[in-house]
Amino acid sequence: MKVYNNYEEFKNTLERLREKYRGEMGCCASITGYVRNYDLVEGRKVPCEGMFVEDKSREIEEIVEDALKRYPILDVVVYHNIGHLKVGDIITSIYVFARHRREAFLACEYIIDRIKSL
Repeated sequence: MKVYNNYEEFKNTLERLREKYRGEMGCCASITGYVRNYDLVEGRKVPCEGMFVEDKSREIEEIVEDALKRYPILDVVVYHNIGHLKVGDIITSIYVFARHRREAFLACEYIIDRIKSL
């Protein structure tokens, strides 16, 4: 398991894992988060032109390792964009490979919730 900051490497790994787990996985649950054109401040929408995202790869790797221990899943691949991002850019993309959808969704939710709390 590795956290990718390069989207092409992430996509290549994603395809390799899809092939690796063909016949073994029952599903692949995913979530992709994007930079919105607004931010929420005290419950109000405030216009946003972009954001700066720090490299949290080590922390995300620890979160994923924890998820692999907590849930009976096969694998996880994560893309986490860093630097100055503009509206519409991908911030994070997570794919969880599992035999069954329930644990895939639970693990995916666990990972994204933990990442958002960093």
